[in-house]
Order: sequence, then C-alpha cells, then structure tokens
Amino acid sequence: MDIEQIARVVKLVESSQLHEVTIADNGQSIKVVNSLGVQSNVSANPIDAMTTHKPEQQGSDVLQVGATYVGQVYLSEDDATDNLVKEGDHIQKGQTVCFIDELTRLQPVISNKEGIVTAVLVESGQNVEYGQPIFELARS
Repeated sequence: MDIEQIARVVKLVESSQLHEVTIADNGQSIKVVNSLGVQSNVSANPIDAMTTHKPEQQGSDVLQVGATYVGQVYLSEDDATDNLVKEGDHIQKGQTVCFIDELTRLQPVISNKEGIVTAVLVESGQNVEYGQPIFELARS
C-alpha cells in the first residue's frame, strides 16, 4: 500500500456518506473513519457517542476517559500552555480534556465521564489508538 492510495481513499471517504472503511492488502490493513459526517448523523450529543477502551464495571470507583481518535495526543493546546487536565483535577462531562492530532487535524477529546483525575496514562506527543485510556478517574 502506498501513500497515494491511502490519500485517495481518505478523500473518497471524506466526500462520501460512509462512516468507515477498512482496506487490506498483502497482510497490511488500514481503517479510515469519517468523523466529519458522523458528527451530524450519529448523535445530537457527541458525549453519548463516545466509548472507553475497557467497559465500565458496575460499582467500580475507577473510570477511564479514552481516545476518541487515532493519532498523537496533546495534553495542552500548545507547547506554551499548561496541560488542560492534571492529576487531582475535577473534570465534568462535556469538558475538553486534551487534543488528538488526527491526520493533521487537531480534534478535541471531550470527557464522557465526571470525576477526579487519579492518573494521566499517556504522555503528550504519544501515539494513541481509538478507545485507548488516556485518563483514569475516581468517582466524585
């Protein structure tokens, strides 16, 4: 698979009504997700559409906020400002907690949970997969 083929597939998916497409070639595969069309079609409330890497256990006091895109995670808006969220911070549902650089677009990660941050599970600039835990929270 070459970069030109991948670029053509990305453009086709962006201009279509497809949500996602997976292409496999010689043991390699790539998954292209159209998040532009999904935002208007899937749910009026984007917080309801988000998932976490591990299913939440009933009665558990540990929650996780996961990556909503594949790409590089950034814990601050730029290198000159502090992280949006640090250990000990209380976050609300709907709060932007970090950003993910997905195919040269900086996408916000919006928390679908409320709680106190007990652990930051990634470093700024690290590559993350869809659903990978970024923050661990304790119920507040």
